[in-house]
Amino acid sequence: MTSLTRYALCLATFFAAASSPAQAPPQEVEVSPANKLYLQAVAESESASKLERRGKLDRATHAYELAGRLAEGSIAEAERTGVAEQGRPPQVYFLCATSYLHAGRLLGQMKSKDRDEQRLETVLDKAARFLAEVEKIEAERAQKANSGLNPEIWRVRNASAYVHFLRGELAQARLAYTSVLEMNPTYKPAELAIAEINKIERRENELFSPQGRTMDKENRRKAVKEVVSTLRLVRDIVTLGR
Repeated sequence: MTSLTRYALCLATFFAAASSPAQAPPQEVEVSPANKLYLQAVAESESASKLERRGKLDRATHAYELAGRLAEGSIAEAERTGVAEQGRPPQVYFLCATSYLHAGRLLGQMKSKDRDEQRLETVLDKAARFLAEVEKIEAERAQKANSGLNPEIWRVRNASAYVHFLRGELAQARLAYTSVLEMNPTYKPAELAIAEINKIERRENELFSPQGRTMDKENRRKAVKEVVSTLRLVRDIVTLGR
């Protein structure tokens, strides 16, 4: 089991414990179409992780995207059948988001001549959208229970920060990582990520021309890619609690 899957299960456990009393599991559980799609998404995510470890990066990217689509299908099926009205499981949205985030990470590491920019933007947009849904689900749960946010939500914000980072949205990434540190002050990778963002921005400032132009989008992505490729802290950020 990868760290991604372990974390998805961990997140579900925390949210479930916060919203309902513990119950003994039934002896037989019928697997709904939505759950079948989710289990397929988990399996595909596991396959993608294995492919990446073997250096099969193109196949891994496609597998991560497929995991995201399967998780999306699970969400759509739950909404179609009315299951979502009884409560939306955050782990499905989180798996969907992080699958697309992993795909974006691998796409972002490609050389610019080989990279499909539209594909990259699409997967990062989806990652951001589904991470926002996890935040929304937890906010609604907290409001209904008249309680504070689950402290594990810092992990979701950590992933959101990385989406901004991959997009080159450095100011937004810094804000998100700052929020992570407010919830988990001991999480050093977020602190180090902020330091790296500051370094990139200092490099931008040094490249100002007399006309006030700064780094173009391609050069900014190159700067971000250097950090992604060389710093283990960024890999730690992506894998969410390895």
